[in-house]
Amino acid sequence: MKANLSRGFRAPNIAEISANGVHPGTNFYQIGNSNFQPEFSFQEDIGLVYSSRYAVIELNLFNNFIDNYIYNQKLTGVNGQDSVIVPGNSTFKFQASRASLFGGELSIDLHPLKSIHFENSLSAVYAENKGVIGKAITDTEKYLPFIPPLHGISEIRYDFDSKGFNIKHGFIKLQMEYYAAQDRIYSAYGTETTTPGYTLFNAGVGGSFVNKTGKTVCSVYLVANNLFDIAYWDHLSRLKYFYGDYQNPGATDNAKEHGIYAMGRNVSLKLNFPLNYNLKKS
Repeated sequence: MKANLSRGFRAPNIAEISANGVHPGTNFYQIGNSNFQPEFSFQEDIGLVYSSRYAVIELNLFNNFIDNYIYNQKLTGVNGQDSVIVPGNSTFKFQASRASLFGGELSIDLHPLKSIHFENSLSAVYAENKGVIGKAITDTEKYLPFIPPLHGISEIRYDFDSKGFNIKHGFIKLQMEYYAAQDRIYSAYGTETTTPGYTLFNAGVGGSFVNKTGKTVCSVYLVANNLFDIAYWDHLSRLKYFYGDYQNPGATDNAKEHGIYAMGRNVSLKLNFPLNYNLKKS
């Protein structure tokens, strides 16, 4: 068991203080805030680990309170529509408030046999906007923006060596990634929108070919992510807000569907040839 109490400090960076222009690749016109004070945090966390021949189980929990937490908020114009300084770009300005972040991670690695591993992890972060002292916050402001959703990974892996094929550190794995829907959002002023959940499947195989002396000649890895080519949006991706008609702020809702998905099926092949040099003189 382990426990920790810590105090943190972070000064606002240059962008958060002085930004005033289009942030390339994000569809944002970003405005800084020169009135920021440094962030101060106080965190409590505790961890529990159980390890045996057949299993390793670890649980970590944390609670963090932050003063002057800096986050990004969308601005609206006097007409209630998006504030547009440069056409095609929504306007955002950094804000600061008190914040409470808490959550944890659970990981379970089961290995009934030395060569078989069934690894599982689940992580969650909840973030609440506590506002500024003396000023009430609305229901649309009670959560902090751009917080990752509940996330889980399950992977089963078989490790092997093969003398017949001169293979060492070989493996075959199948992995499932789960992302829950994120509806705890900062919806005020249209800052962010909810994101539906999704599940991805990945697979991989690899290993090292060795010579008669046991030295590695070549390592080969073949990995495929998002096997079923699922269309999804990462809640933290700014590209999620590049609408189908984002250059026309007055477009109808039907024309403003989220248009840029995260990466689809991706297959990669990696070949690694080690180079050994003996610089000793004979």
